[in-house]
Amino acid sequence: AIVFADVVGSTQLYDKFGDTKASETVAVCLDIMKDATYQFNGTVIKTIGDEVMSTFTTVDEAMGASVMMQTRISAEGLKEDGIPVSIRIGCHYGPVVQEQNDIFGAAVHTANRMTSQAKSKQIVISGFTVEQMSPELRNQTRQIDVATVRGRIDEVALFELVWQPDEATS
Repeated sequence: AIVFADVVGSTQLYDKFGDTKASETVAVCLDIMKDATYQFNGTVIKTIGDEVMSTFTTVDEAMGASVMMQTRISAEGLKEDGIPVSIRIGCHYGPVVQEQNDIFGAAVHTANRMTSQAKSKQIVISGFTVEQMSPELRNQTRQIDVATVRGRIDEVALFELVWQPDEATS
C-alpha cells in the first residue's frame, strides 16, 4: 500500500506566517506523518517538500497510519502557534518497482492521484485498495467519485475512509 500524505496549503502558510514559522509547522507535520508510518510498520520512502511517501505491507496498516496522522494533526491543529494546518492523504495498493531507496510504477502514480483528489482532512483511496481491506475497515468507506489516472485506460473509483466518527452521517 502506497500512501502520500500532504500538508494542505503550505504555500499560504509561508505567505501568511513567514518562512521560519511555516517551515517549523511543516516540519512538525512531517514528523507526525513519519512517526505514524513507523508505528504501523510502514517504511518512509521519502519526503518531498511538505509531503511524505510511505509504503505498508497491508492496506489496514496504511489506513491505521493515515488515521493516526489525520487525528494527531487535526487534534493538535498546531494551534499553539496560531497556525491552523491540515493534511490530505491518498492511498493505492499495487506492485511497485524498487530502485535504491525509491519506488516507481503505475501504482505510485495512482496513489499520488488519490492524494490530488483528496480535500483537507480527507483520506482518499482507490476502489481496488478498498477490496484489500478488512471488512471492519471496508465498512468505514464510501464511494465519492471516479477519476481518470495518467497511464491507465479505465477510470478509478474513488473512496473516502471516514475516520472521524461525527463525519459518518454528514
